[in-house]
Amino acid sequence: MTVRGIVTGAFQGNAEDSSNTQLNGFFIQQPVADADPLTSEGLFIYAQNATVKVAVGDYVQVAGKVAEYKGTGDTRTLTELSEVSAISVCGSGLSVTPTTLTLPLASAEALEAYEGMLVRFEQTLTVTDVSDFGHYGSIGLSNGRLWEPYNHPSMTPAAVVAANALNRIILDDGSTKSYPNMSVTPIKSYLSSASGTRRVGDTLTGVSGPLTWSANAWRFHPVGTVSFVDANPRTAAPASVGGSLKVAHYNVENFFTTLGSRGASTATDFARQRKKLVAAIAAIDADVINLIETQNDAGVTLANLVTALNEKVGAGTYSYVDVGIAGTDEIIQAMLYKPAKVKTVGNPQIITDTNFAVSGGMRPSIAQRFASVANGGGFWMVANHLKSKGSCPSSSSSADAEYGQGCWNASRTTQAKALRDWVAGLVSASGESDVLMMGDFNAYIDEDPLKVLESAGYEALLRRLPANQRNSYQFDGETGALDHAFASSLLKSQVSGITVWHINSEEPEIIDYTTANKNPDLYTETPYRGSDHDPVVVGLNLNADAAVSVATLSANVPTAATVGTSVSITNLLVSNGTALTVSWGDGNSESLALAAGSASHTYASPGTYTITLTLTGSGLPATRSSTIKVTASSSGGSVSGPELFFSEYIEGTSNNKALEIYNPLSTSVDLSAYTVKIYANGSATSTGSLALSGTLGAGETLVIRHSSFTTAFTGFPATAISNSTVVNFNGDDAVTLEKNGSTIDGIGVVGTDPGTEWVSGTVSTLNKTLRRKSGITQGSIPGTSWDVATEWDVYDVDTFSGLGSR
Repeated sequence: MTVRGIVTGAFQGNAEDSSNTQLNGFFIQQPVADADPLTSEGLFIYAQNATVKVAVGDYVQVAGKVAEYKGTGDTRTLTELSEVSAISVCGSGLSVTPTTLTLPLASAEALEAYEGMLVRFEQTLTVTDVSDFGHYGSIGLSNGRLWEPYNHPSMTPAAVVAANALNRIILDDGSTKSYPNMSVTPIKSYLSSASGTRRVGDTLTGVSGPLTWSANAWRFHPVGTVSFVDANPRTAAPASVGGSLKVAHYNVENFFTTLGSRGASTATDFARQRKKLVAAIAAIDADVINLIETQNDAGVTLANLVTALNEKVGAGTYSYVDVGIAGTDEIIQAMLYKPAKVKTVGNPQIITDTNFAVSGGMRPSIAQRFASVANGGGFWMVANHLKSKGSCPSSSSSADAEYGQGCWNASRTTQAKALRDWVAGLVSASGESDVLMMGDFNAYIDEDPLKVLESAGYEALLRRLPANQRNSYQFDGETGALDHAFASSLLKSQVSGITVWHINSEEPEIIDYTTANKNPDLYTETPYRGSDHDPVVVGLNLNADAAVSVATLSANVPTAATVGTSVSITNLLVSNGTALTVSWGDGNSESLALAAGSASHTYASPGTYTITLTLTGSGLPATRSSTIKVTASSSGGSVSGPELFFSEYIEGTSNNKALEIYNPLSTSVDLSAYTVKIYANGSATSTGSLALSGTLGAGETLVIRHSSFTTAFTGFPATAISNSTVVNFNGDDAVTLEKNGSTIDGIGVVGTDPGTEWVSGTVSTLNKTLRRKSGITQGSIPGTSWDVATEWDVYDVDTFSGLGSR
């Protein structure tokens, strides 16, 4: 077939790198419309191998074959001319008047008549989706913001679903390239001069381009000027919420110090992620803040974050609530607080109701009672993260299948009921009736789980905001809130305000902390796009309360042990209690003296157990628990009682190597009795040794670094030892710590050459940094084998972030 027309959009090449990654073709349109208004006057010419290049305004004749193209997942086809055999340019300088379209559409088929034609939107459109901005250079537009069906200010869910389907169009970039260059036209013109990005809520008036269908959506590619208005500018801090105390919730999207699991994959990404989170938390400036999706690692990750945060806002400004390892998920709820503004009352409480453990997992809610330092005003802060909407059950008939409120809605509703009942029990046992539940409930404001809490007398504080401000999350171009705050009936009159700080959900992923697929890298050390959820902030004016005394305990609970060797709970401190017990999780329990200070146990069988300390007194008991992995014994073992041990093994490129030794005792240790030895390449006798000297204070670390450490790392303590003998190791060597000639800790098996690495399941030591798990309280001596995964967390090479502190 031979067709003629005026070129309305030319996308044959690529201005970035001259490779053929645009649309591999161009659009033409008849200058005079036919008599049928239901048929299009435009056509896409797929000219992948054409040597003739055309320009907008050319009058061309093209020979080829008409085809209906349907991409993977598409629900309709695109008419195009393919297998092009000839292109002739017959004239130039011509133009086509674009057809004016408006949103919302009259019907789902309304755009079919304009496929391939030059169209124009004169109305003001709102940016409603930037999720694919960095990935494919596309921006979702609509007439006003699109609201999630169960988060709409005024319409019913069914009406919202129907309306949203007719109110979408995508502004694309004339290319199929993944992760295109953001600094070239047309994407460059999409960016804001103020923020360097493009936010949901910004607007665009008067834009033209050929209309097409691809990737299962109607879209148009720009021709001419594209000028956005920064109608939704960033703010430097959350809006004021008043009150004498400020509390907040923030889903931090998988903040993990263990690299390559669910959070940052490299040390660089981790440092960038932490800087964004620190910037956000510092700007929120809350006296108590819940953090959702932190690593469930007995406080290691929280300690890392608090250290970085206090470096920015001042030493000692923030502390964290230590809940040990709670539940069975990799992520956990956490709380930071300012000791100068609030104090903790008793131990944190963790929900154990089996109704809360849905779909085979337990991500328990955490509650901590606080009291204002200023007037003693108390309240319960409850951090929550209900079952997500994704990864639907396999059976379509399941009660948790998708019925309009996302998958697992029935389970979330069950969790909400369990949460309601559990909190009622906390109130009854403690006498504290002021409760604030905050978190990522994975439910929109009018969905079933939240109705459970509202019907129990809790106020959904987001309803105090104007309807167009009740959002904290974006999905599929629809705005809504998964993050909420619920105040008990007695607390709600003490709430002075609430706000949502829109720093993440309205920003594109291209500016986040990751380094992969950035062209160019638009990362900044600012709060924006540090996560995918927006933080929620609440102000409180608490009524004064009398001081209370409740049972409190703290302890270091081990997380790893070997069958037949003693393991110890250390630094055990209690107050205001009458009886102290410990359950070791293997059927053995014992009563402890209130002044015990420590407790030891020997496991007879391998397995995973839960150690639980319980201090009873008036009101709620104080508990401290953690899981412990017990492995089968070997010819190795451990020392009897706490001693110095290796806490960090730094494997860096070149000579960037270091060892860290930790003193877990409550007293200083004379180092003259200790020696570090290395056994290279499977040697049974030491190939180097270093006799230590001086003293190591209680709870302090000693760092031994390679004498030729070359990186610009500045975190070495002043007492660091420079030595190139015992720290000249690779991931297949063995290192030991001796006391008076007896080995008390080891890395690797002495006398065994593993080849290039020590391997434990999927864990390898090749080019890896090792950090002792937080529950380890004493050294262990590998026997004929070394299960590195039991006691060590593994990080990428050149990970120095934990060095110098335990």
